[in-house]
Amino acid sequence: MNLRDLKKTDKREECFRCGIVDILYEDPNIEGLYFCEKCWQERIKTEEIEKWGFDEEIPYE
Repeated sequence: MNLRDLKKTDKREECFRCGIVDILYEDPNIEGLYFCEKCWQERIKTEEIEKWGFDEEIPYE
């Protein structure tokens, strides 16, 4: 998934994760859920890490 693939809202909405109110990105899978760019980037990064087989973050040891 990429931010370019996401649809922006027409009006200001509240980010589901951090609560900021702004023009946000709509979740394509869950109607009525919106996220700001920062939260989407974190979500995309987390999804990639999970694909690699890690639960939350990359172990550095």
